[in-house]
Amino acid sequence: MSTADNRAAAAWLCAAVPDLLAGASEDEQVLAWIDQATQAVRDGEPAAAVCRRLGYSTRTDPDKHAGDMVGLDDFGLDPVQVEGDYRCPAGRCSRRAHPDERGREPRCAVDDAPMVLRARPRP
Repeated sequence: MSTADNRAAAAWLCAAVPDLLAGASEDEQVLAWIDQATQAVRDGEPAAAVCRRLGYSTRTDPDKHAGDMVGLDDFGLDPVQVEGDYRCPAGRCSRRAHPDERGREPRCAVDDAPMVLRARPRP
């Protein structure tokens, strides 16, 4: 899998972890899997492989079948919009985000750390 695919998978995982944790509720086994997955990405394992191991398809082509893989639509999760003025604190993914409606800086769910404000280009 390409670096771009891994960066995209890491961005999806980072943005999806809060919803995954909320969906896991109090299922200790699922919560442990999510924790192990984020730790594996922090330890340098390719995010696309981690997503596949969790059962999430890394394919974005709707005409392709993911075989036994489970897609986001199966869980009723909306696709995550990845954009904004903040970037990944570890530089591992392409996720971008804005402060929330209360002005709080976005957080990286994989590293459990604040995202880094991107420098604006000089005119």
